[in-house]
Amino acid sequence: MDPVTLRSEISTLIEGAVRELLPDSRSPVQVSASRNPDFGDLSCQVAMQLVRELGKPPLRIAEELAERIAPDLPEGTAVSIAAPGFLNFTLSPGYLARVLYGIATEGLGQYIPAPGSGMKALVEFVSSNPTGPLTVGHCRQAVLGEAVSRLLETLGWSVEREYYFNDTGRQMEFLGESLAARYEELFGRPSEIPEGGYQGEYLENWAADLREEKGDGLRWETDGESFTRYARDRAMNLIRSDLDLMGIEFDRFFRESELIPGKVEDAIALLRGLQTGEGSLVYEEDGRLLLRLTALGRPDDRVIVRDNGMYTYRMPDIAYHLDKFSRGYDLIVDVFGADHLDTSRDVTTALTALIGEEEVSRRLHILIHQFVTLVRQGEKVRMSTRAADYVTLRDLVEEAGSVDVTRYLFLTRRAEAHMDFDLDLARRQSDDNPVYYVQYAHARIAGIMRHAAESGMSLPEDPGDLEELLTHPEERDLMRLLEALPDRIMQAGTALEPHRLTEMLAELATAFHGFYQHHRVVDEGDGPLSSARLLLCESCRRAIGSVLDILGVDTPERM
Repeated sequence: MDPVTLRSEISTLIEGAVRELLPDSRSPVQVSASRNPDFGDLSCQVAMQLVRELGKPPLRIAEELAERIAPDLPEGTAVSIAAPGFLNFTLSPGYLARVLYGIATEGLGQYIPAPGSGMKALVEFVSSNPTGPLTVGHCRQAVLGEAVSRLLETLGWSVEREYYFNDTGRQMEFLGESLAARYEELFGRPSEIPEGGYQGEYLENWAADLREEKGDGLRWETDGESFTRYARDRAMNLIRSDLDLMGIEFDRFFRESELIPGKVEDAIALLRGLQTGEGSLVYEEDGRLLLRLTALGRPDDRVIVRDNGMYTYRMPDIAYHLDKFSRGYDLIVDVFGADHLDTSRDVTTALTALIGEEEVSRRLHILIHQFVTLVRQGEKVRMSTRAADYVTLRDLVEEAGSVDVTRYLFLTRRAEAHMDFDLDLARRQSDDNPVYYVQYAHARIAGIMRHAAESGMSLPEDPGDLEELLTHPEERDLMRLLEALPDRIMQAGTALEPHRLTEMLAELATAFHGFYQHHRVVDEGDGPLSSARLLLCESCRRAIGSVLDILGVDTPERM
């Protein structure tokens, strides 16, 4: 039996026992890893949730549930109870040994379920407008979006990665006008970057290249579109190059101009057709069009078309999401920075009015990540994108030392948490560096396996006597962690929380290092024990490698 099925069967048994005691109970049953392994490997708190409905002490409820489920527990699993009302489950050594053998010989993947099999997911991330190179914040989003995509693929989803960018509007004009100013400077003509424009040094290089290609006859007044188009294309090429550096490939780059005016105007018409107690959801005021979001529970109405006829961000975003929904994806994931929080809520509210709450909540999931602060020598690095005072993605990877380190460190924090990215820690090759610590565990095990092979040692041919040989606490701790990995990976994928994988890796590496410090693996005087411990090591190596692969991080054989 695989780990996920075992947990499912235990949950089903508990649910059945609960219904016997309380037929109308709605209390959820969740079986998870026990916080204290002294009480068991798995735990369930449902007894404490039934106190009010049954009018009994939680410990008594737990006893009654345990009595009902004990005869039918799978794989020799034992149940016990603990105050104030926990149901605790201890996995049999034979079952743990069989899972260990399976991971070592066939890999962790065989135990990871595929709940997304046959379903399609669209993950939109990065989506930075083409105004310059990607920065540190974009790097966090790129890493997060790619990790979510890979995690979903691990669970059987067919995933498409999409990058959406604004290639129209005033922001593009600012970029083109900023390039024109740099171009004018090449000829000694007075020029100023427009207010709200871009100061980056990269524009000076683009201006020089533009002069070499087109000569000195361009002027903003007559060639504004040429400046804007050139700057936009150069920026997009630069962004693609940054993404290539991170090893991230998108299936589609979706331009906002594909929506304008047709699909945006169609979306406005749909919204205009919806009525509230105050009138149409779209209304006019001072030459502008506004969306009556207050009638849908949002704090403010929002301008969707300015008095000059230009759309605000929200309106193309609504049309873009309608387009996404029309493409038939079972899951749509948006990865946004914290500065998009209000916009995303407004867009979701409008979509709910158009499509229905059930459909939107079922298919659309929005991940908001917080900002990143770079720390160098204990001091925060100040950054401002428009003032060109920032660290680019490429600079970050170079200073951190590798793409691996950059990816991994960004995933050590949950997306919703602000992050301090310590550049000194990133370069440190010691146990303080989380990715070094985990990769070193993998490399150390690879070295052990090479030494064993040179000594003529090999893995056992079957699970056999493993349960009788691997009996020390450090060995069982490793086996427990390895057995729990498939279920934990599935839970991480369901929650769209790849940071959980780095937590698993840290626990696994710590448990392995603890085992290695206390026990000799290869003992030529005890072949069966050596073979069993080699199996434990190989299972750990393959598990670490599988989880690192989900994160897109290399698994070195030597360090």
